[in-house]
Amino acid sequence: MSDRTVSQGMQAAVLTQQGGREAISVREMPIPEPGLGEVRLRVAACALNWLDVAVRRGGGFGRAALPLIMGSDFAGRVETVGDGVTDWQAGDEVVVFPQLFCGRCEWCRNGYPTICPEGRIHGESVNGGLSEFAVVSERNLVPKPASLSFVEAASLPIVLMTAWHMLITVANVRPGESLLIPGAGGGVASMGIQVGRMLGATVFTTTSSAEKAEQARELGATAVFNYREQDWVAETLAATDGRGVDVVQDLVGGKTWADSLRCLARNGRMVVVGSHSGASFELDIRQIYHKQLRILGANGGTYDEFSRALQLVGAGRLRAVVDTVLPLAQIREGHRLLEEHAHFGKVVIAVDESLL
Repeated sequence: MSDRTVSQGMQAAVLTQQGGREAISVREMPIPEPGLGEVRLRVAACALNWLDVAVRRGGGFGRAALPLIMGSDFAGRVETVGDGVTDWQAGDEVVVFPQLFCGRCEWCRNGYPTICPEGRIHGESVNGGLSEFAVVSERNLVPKPASLSFVEAASLPIVLMTAWHMLITVANVRPGESLLIPGAGGGVASMGIQVGRMLGATVFTTTSSAEKAEQARELGATAVFNYREQDWVAETLAATDGRGVDVVQDLVGGKTWADSLRCLARNGRMVVVGSHSGASFELDIRQIYHKQLRILGANGGTYDEFSRALQLVGAGRLRAVVDTVLPLAQIREGHRLLEEHAHFGKVVIAVDESLL
């Protein structure tokens, strides 16, 4: 990206209407000015999530007035600080914690900000990071570990905090337990495999190709079942001597829920986030009480969870999984890769290649 003045505007990936990939385009937008307690970042990189696809399609996602600058996961360099900002200065390299909480409601006050009724997220309900510049509250900044590139750092926020919140905070996975993650190719799944192994669990997962299966094993999966060629429920039960797994991390939704429940051991628990394959399915509730199963919802993560997990990535105990890096002009191609599941890990948009 060439140097720009504030009067010149900036390039951004903007959603102008909800629909197909043609609904998002790169166009010039005004460069935002930081307000009280805010900073303006020069964005280096911004990763895509299924959330981007869901917001673009509509159907309950996307609560901001259009046009909307998309992108929830981004990292960059502080360019300008607004009034009242004391902990950050120009030149600081940072990652953005993408969620916004009110801090006042009973849930925030009692330590459950992820279910804040006023919770918002960059790229869905406020402008995000698919732009050359972005304004962010200083409370949402996390120092970028020096060991990580901007591309690696941008690939982490949603997938890292979500996997951590699901498996550690909500499901409380313990050493020696078994964990099943349907759909290894997604960003949260690729991080969940690593978090599961770090916790001392035996990790099983499913995927659609031999190449993705090998990538999942490299991340720490003990066994990987090809759902296009194998009965992954039968394979999971066989691998656990018919007992089933202690925990399922279900990221897919209605398409896998019934089978995920069948894979659970007695007293097993399924932790759930995401519904992109469907929000409903036919359920036989008898299996829930006969096996005393627990179904646990999880929603995003907290600033502290993300900060702690990011330190582990910086120290090399967990790693960013980046599949493809594209320029901002190819934002529609990035959406295609997600929609066609033609990736393993994260698709990242290089916004300012001069910082990479």
